[in-house]
Amino acid sequence: MIRAYTSLIVACALLCSASAFEWKTCADTGKADVTHVSLSPDPPQAGDTIKFSIDAESKIEVAEGSVAVAVAFRGLPVYSETKDLCERTSCPVGKGPLNLSYDEYLPPIVPPGPYVVTISVTSGPPEAAGTTDQLLCLEVDFDIAPPGARDVLDGITADIKSKLHTGRRAQF
Repeated sequence: MIRAYTSLIVACALLCSASAFEWKTCADTGKADVTHVSLSPDPPQAGDTIKFSIDAESKIEVAEGSVAVAVAFRGLPVYSETKDLCERTSCPVGKGPLNLSYDEYLPPIVPPGPYVVTISVTSGPPEAAGTTDQLLCLEVDFDIAPPGARDVLDGITADIKSKLHTGRRAQF
């Protein structure tokens, strides 16, 4: 039974390391405090549509703005775009709670590995660059899992659970 629990702990450690993403605010924190970030699915795989959901507390009112997204793979820039803030949340944004969502389809050819996504939100029209206020900026670090990785991890977890219930030892 002790070996089964040891195997469960090892499997949990593998699952946690494979699905953990991290986020941090950029050096310039802006006019909103980010309180929570989620990534779904975690870990993402090629062919998935990933969703970032950001909760923050806005210190200012914003009538319009833009969301700039920059993606780097292994430190190399691979994608960037700028969208209207009001496409990602309801405008105008008042002082207080702010929820911003960002969905992106990952084509089947996306290579697995480490990615950093920088999301920067500014107030004012995009053409007014330089005269806008930074609302928030954050970096999200995550790995895109190889195809089938979630199925393998789910299979390991199910196997360990069934062996714990039947009293058999988990074999790796």
